[in-house]
Amino acid sequence: MKFSLRSRHNTYDPEQTPTFLLTARNVSGSDCKIDLGPKNAVFTIAPASSDDDYWSSEDCPKAAAHQLYRVAAGSGITYTVKWDRKPSAPECATPPAGSAGAGTYLVEAKAPGFAKVQTSFVLSAD
Repeated sequence: MKFSLRSRHNTYDPEQTPTFLLTARNVSGSDCKIDLGPKNAVFTIAPASSDDDYWSSEDCPKAAAHQLYRVAAGSGITYTVKWDRKPSAPECATPPAGSAGAGTYLVEAKAPGFAKVQTSFVLSAD
């Protein structure tokens, strides 16, 4: 299984929702299962200028903790994550007010047994 990550757009205007596509490609000769639930496949977003995560999918997941997918041999699936530009806080604590400002951000996806993948995107001011 091999991961790749891309942003639907390189730049998002204020009215657009940043959307990220994680593709899991099965490079083996047999079908396999993968868990892309928020407790296993973790997405984080941070300003390019900072090491501190602004948002993480594992802080307060809205979906089921585990989401198993079967990926056929030689095939792939794409998992989509949308971000409302709001910060998150661990354990569903109240996150800081506001939303992400203009600038360059890094989105990263990691899951046990897979190399971390990342890509960048820009939130424009107007």
